[in-house]
Amino acid sequence: MKNISLLLFALLITVCLGCSNPKDLGEFDTEKWQADINGCKGERAEMIDDLIAVKSKFLGLYQKTVIKSLGQPEDQELYSRSQTFYVYYIDPAASCESSVEDPRVLEIRFTSLGIANEVNIK
Repeated sequence: MKNISLLLFALLITVCLGCSNPKDLGEFDTEKWQADINGCKGERAEMIDDLIAVKSKFLGLYQKTVIKSLGQPEDQELYSRSQTFYVYYIDPAASCESSVEDPRVLEIRFTSLGIANEVNIK
């Protein structure tokens, strides 16, 4: 009986840690952000002030939580010591019909444990 209780407790902890909800970002429209893949529609560029206001809220979040809030990154880079960078285009990327030469991007760096520790708009 003790083993079953321990097993159920471990399962509960795993489920709680594995499931993540989108971060509450106030008035930042995450659905609008996610719908504008690669920034092709120009809606992300219009959201730049809102993005600047909430960018610090991404610090300390796990990768899954960021994905639930912003969607899959358009680009992902692996760096030394198992760090990961997620890149989201703000201005239309090169793959868009109305691309710009040097698009602004939201870049989020994650530690080897998958926790956001740096958020930049470049």
